Amino acid sequence: MAAHMRAVMHGGSVEPQTKELCALMVSWLNACDACVSAHRQYAQTLGISQAQLDALFDYARSPEFDDPTRAALAAAVALTREPRALPPAVREDLARHYDDEQIYEIVGAIALYNAVTRASNALSDDAMPVPCAPTPAPP
Repeated sequence: MAAHMRAVMHGGSVEPQTKELCALMVSWLNACDACVSAHRQYAQTLGISQAQLDALFDYARSPEFDDPTRAALAAAVALTREPRALPPAVREDLARHYDDEQIYEIVGAIALYNAVTRASNALSDDAMPVPCAPTPAPP
């Protein structure tokens, strides 16, 4: 699972920081405390500022985020709340900032972390912890 997380979060052309902010948003929306904690720590290793972490849940109005990041976060919120389709306005906003491959990449990260957070909520305990955030690649 860790290798898959690394591939999704660090592969492609969308900045890992943008995908990590989406993963943190999904974790929060799905009320996965373990994942929120793991992603907050991991976000800092990627250089995401404490100011951004503190402003994440008001991303639409916060000056801490640029328009492309806001579009990705709006997609994370929309797909976590209603996974069957992106609202047209959210899809159009993504298309203003990202090409089709990048949109697939963002949606893939959002989908991955919706699955991970739900698995963590369902299975996580001391006997069966679910890894919530990518780990560094082995040397």
